Amino acid sequence: MYIKRTFIKIFGAFLSGVFLISALSSFSYASYDDPFLQQCIKIAESRDQKLVVAYEQIQLAEIRSTRAARAFFPQIMLQHTNSKGTTAMSAVGLSGFVKDEYNAEEYGVRAMQTIFEGYRTQGTYKYETMMVDAARFNYTKTREELLTKVKLAYYEYLTLNQEYKALGKAYDIVDNLFIKIRNEYKAKAISELDMVEAENFKDKVSDMLSAARINLGFSVKKLIETVGIHSLDDINAKVSDELSDDVTEITFTLQDLLSFILTNNLDVQTAKVQAQMAEMKIKINRSKIIPKFYLEGFYGKSGEAFTTEPLELTTAWSASLRMSWGLWGNSLEASYNNEHTDPSTIVDASKRVDTTSYDVKLALLDDMGYFVDTKESKVSYNQTSSDYVEVLKVRRLETEKAYNDYLNSLNSARTSRKEIILRERKLALMKRRNDLYEVPTVSLMEESWKYAEAISSYARSNYQNHASVTEMERLTLMPLR
Repeated sequence: MYIKRTFIKIFGAFLSGVFLISALSSFSYASYDDPFLQQCIKIAESRDQKLVVAYEQIQLAEIRSTRAARAFFPQIMLQHTNSKGTTAMSAVGLSGFVKDEYNAEEYGVRAMQTIFEGYRTQGTYKYETMMVDAARFNYTKTREELLTKVKLAYYEYLTLNQEYKALGKAYDIVDNLFIKIRNEYKAKAISELDMVEAENFKDKVSDMLSAARINLGFSVKKLIETVGIHSLDDINAKVSDELSDDVTEITFTLQDLLSFILTNNLDVQTAKVQAQMAEMKIKINRSKIIPKFYLEGFYGKSGEAFTTEPLELTTAWSASLRMSWGLWGNSLEASYNNEHTDPSTIVDASKRVDTTSYDVKLALLDDMGYFVDTKESKVSYNQTSSDYVEVLKVRRLETEKAYNDYLNSLNSARTSRKEIILRERKLALMKRRNDLYEVPTVSLMEESWKYAEAISSYARSNYQNHASVTEMERLTLMPLR
């Protein structure tokens, strides 16, 4: 019954692992509505070698778990022995020995099954299943880190592209106004100081546009390298050129996010599994002082005969009960053995047909590794337990910092967005008044420069907001918006 339950656990663990990996893949794609980002993620996943290695580590851990489960089942060996030789026997009335050739053959099935060994086999199996969990956590962590890199590169490209387009429009306004300023200066309607000031405003907006162009070009290269494509033309989707009207809030509070850290964070879960594995090592090592009993048996055919006689095989069997016991650095071995062979084929009077034997061995201080393993397992448990507490603390602090950055960037982005709307309305009003010569053109250029600054401020805040939300998603493994 226990063997059946173990087999069911192995099969269930395999199915859950396959389901977990496929579910995570479909879940991530469904979390993003942006077609461009979805394609970037799919391509990056299909080409990332670290992800391939992480998946192979899961397969390796599952094989090791299956190997550990094999210990619950008997070891079976098919055996066949064939031998030829020469005997030297004394003969009555003759001096010396008489040599005769003989044949011997034996075949059958030999099996060995552990009856009881404390917690060693069960503990080893549980340890290997924990290794499977750790490998799955590592796969998901590797995947989430890749997704984070892709998302950050994409959001950087998206906001810089929108900023560059918006600054381009602002520069066109300033450039047209500068032409008007120059004409006014030629007509001596304004002073040289106004002309220099207007040129300064144009240079400022030009510098902002140039910086945006350089940053945009680098963000394109960064996105290409991160996704693993040759150019953005490989992505069959478009990104928005317009700045978003607002930044979407997340629906979770800080306390919600901190609770997700305990249950979802991959580093915390990995540290927890490692602590459990270290504890399991202690249990396995302690079980060494519990006697191990196992049964070994053989059943088959055996026989021997001189070459002058036909070789006839008859039933032969043997059974032995063995015990090994680790006694705190010493080891005790004992065995009881019973062998039986049908005497019909015996050619030698000295041949034994029934044998019962006992064997006891006590080795002194032959297992000094027991003390080393005991100390190592305790040290490892203390280390992994402290690591778990430390990782939990650090990830909670990182989550709180990311949440604070999210709030600050959210407020800053909304303020900048309001300022953009204000500057647009003010520009329209000042332009009408400038047409009526009520407002100097240089003042209109100054307002255009402030409008460009508001655009840059909003783009930076927008990216910071995306980056902080992406970081929280990585830490909590939850889609936040």
